[in-house]
Amino acid sequence: MERHNQILQDIADKIRDFYKLRQPYRVFSSSTRPRHATDTNIIDISMLSQVISVDSAQRNCLVEPNVPMDRLVEATMPFGIIPPVVMEFPGITAGGGFAGTSGESSSFRHGFFNETVNSVEMILGNGDTIRASREEHEDLFHGAAGAAGT
Repeated sequence: MERHNQILQDIADKIRDFYKLRQPYRVFSSSTRPRHATDTNIIDISMLSQVISVDSAQRNCLVEPNVPMDRLVEATMPFGIIPPVVMEFPGITAGGGFAGTSGESSSFRHGFFNETVNSVEMILGNGDTIRASREEHEDLFHGAAGAAGT
């Protein structure tokens, strides 16, 4: 968790700097489309790709946004659990499934993937880090789900 918190702090610091300087920036993740433009103000979040913990008693896990479905299933199966909605394409990430309104055949029972997410950490445009859920910052939680990364 210490690794995760340090990466999150580094990203938040960079965003805060761009915000203070009023400079635009681009977020790069492991699934970002290639571009020919030479961007200098890039926030790289591709290293946020770990399953941090699995809690079989609570039947949940803590994952970073760039964890693909196949790795999420591999990490949870030894604990006798899998996500209620597992997208068919193994490369879809947890963050992509949340932001992209991903569904599969089990969605008739569990809803879209984002409806199985308990909370998300967000770094706001000014560099502040928050936790959003159905109970706190619920407007951001529901607004970010299905926002397709916008």
